[in-house]
Amino acid sequence: MTAPTLPEPDFPPEEYAQRLFTVRAAMDRHGLDALLVSAPEDVHHLCGLDHQGHFAVTALLVPLYGKPVLVERDMETPTAAAQTHGVAHHGYGDAEDPAGALLEALTPLLPDAPVVGYQADSLSLPPAVWDRLRGTAGITWADCRGLLTEGRFVHTARAIERVREAARLSGIAMAAGLDAATAGAGEHEIAAAVYAAMLRAGGDLPAFAPLVRDTHRLDQEHLTWSRRRLGPRDAVFLELSAARGRYHAPLARLHHLDPAGAARDRRAAETAHAAMDALRGALHPGTTAERVFHTWRSVIERATGVPYERHHCGYLVGIGFPPGWMGGSRTLRPGNTMELRAGMTLHIQSWLLDTPLGTHAFSDTALITENGCEVLTRAP
Repeated sequence: MTAPTLPEPDFPPEEYAQRLFTVRAAMDRHGLDALLVSAPEDVHHLCGLDHQGHFAVTALLVPLYGKPVLVERDMETPTAAAQTHGVAHHGYGDAEDPAGALLEALTPLLPDAPVVGYQADSLSLPPAVWDRLRGTAGITWADCRGLLTEGRFVHTARAIERVREAARLSGIAMAAGLDAATAGAGEHEIAAAVYAAMLRAGGDLPAFAPLVRDTHRLDQEHLTWSRRRLGPRDAVFLELSAARGRYHAPLARLHHLDPAGAARDRRAAETAHAAMDALRGALHPGTTAERVFHTWRSVIERATGVPYERHHCGYLVGIGFPPGWMGGSRTLRPGNTMELRAGMTLHIQSWLLDTPLGTHAFSDTALITENGCEVLTRAP
């Protein structure tokens, strides 16, 4: 039988070669001989792996010189070999210790007295595996979380096109959800409309389920849908993201079924939009995350006349794997001095929750450009 034609990688080989070159330059500056990359988003960024098998230990070993090695469960090797570019593969059986497989693949890549970077904040490096790794004689381990995420969050031109496509799909999904949000509709039926629209339009599996809830539960963040049916005087909150090749572009809308309810919260809506306008105006290269947050919050506090507490007004977004489309936790919040750069994309949010003016919330995905920002998502 003729072997089937395998799908091309998500990006051409030169894209992954450039990403690897950038990471290795950072490794050299930090005095690292190798990296243990365990976060699915960073593994995808460096070699293109895109599967649902990260419940088993999967890690990319990147030496300063030589070919990277992807360590994966044996049964995942055919998938990984079909999807990835520029890496060797080292499988391990279900009866084997993943830590042993990592050390077996890593040791030949190292010089004497090596320093190896690892991701201390990775959800995909189990404590049992890490305990054995860090007890290995002769290896010095160094936390390298910033080294990887900073490169991943400044998108290349090809990656920006993926985010743009995700934003287009998110807009289609949001329009379908808003159309389905009528009196008598169940929250689960609204979610079904969202999924159907995004997938029929060509979207991939998103890393996080759509959030659909009536505004009586607006403060219960990260709820998925229930089977409750909307009443004629209800308002519903939709937050979602479509995906294109693991890249996401979230947005949210709050929709009143009753015009009288919208009128009651009109001042809150106007303030939320004014604050979002200020937020967008503050997004430009060289500013800091906390400066953007204070710009946004100051508009709300001038309008309400009282202090306003909110944990953040957005976060960096791009590659996402379950359990979230964030791919990290780089938020626009007080105390975060992260400098924004052209090529970053952010999920920017403007929430007024139980303020003297009422309640309103919405969000979009924006791209930081050389001259400011461009809002990518579109929805009423």
